[in-house]
Amino acid sequence: MPLKERIPHLHEVRSWRGSIQLEGVYTVGVAGERWLQGLQEGRIYGTRCLRCRYTYVPARLFCERCLGHLGEDAWIEVGPQGTLMAWTQVHVAPDGQRLSHPRCIGLVRLDRADALMVHELQAEDRPLQVGLRVEAVFRSPAERVGSLRDVAYFRPLP
Repeated sequence: MPLKERIPHLHEVRSWRGSIQLEGVYTVGVAGERWLQGLQEGRIYGTRCLRCRYTYVPARLFCERCLGHLGEDAWIEVGPQGTLMAWTQVHVAPDGQRLSHPRCIGLVRLDRADALMVHELQAEDRPLQVGLRVEAVFRSPAERVGSLRDVAYFRPLP
């Protein structure tokens, strides 16, 4: 639809007065569903491309590098231990409110995986540093629902 009026200021193009009702449904797909089911069972799975030799976590059905199909033989169990590759402290909640205690979020490369997993860290008794060995701590089986939150956090190995 062409504009009938000339827009004198660029900021007018970027703003929308009012509201737009949006609804959507997100599905995790076949690989995502199987990956989440693994978390519910207390296991972390990845898929390894035999051509690229790259292991994805979360698991995928197709390699992002060569677009090859990652079939049944590509599924492997990874972790639950890994290496902390980077970390940060979060001081503000998603709603913009300041947190009473900062949260630590880290990038973890699980053993037998190449991709990095983003998750919460808990290390109150030990300083965090890149290269630190960590392990996944799962919620109790009764609390698991097939969600990324089935992994409560990663903690440093003793």
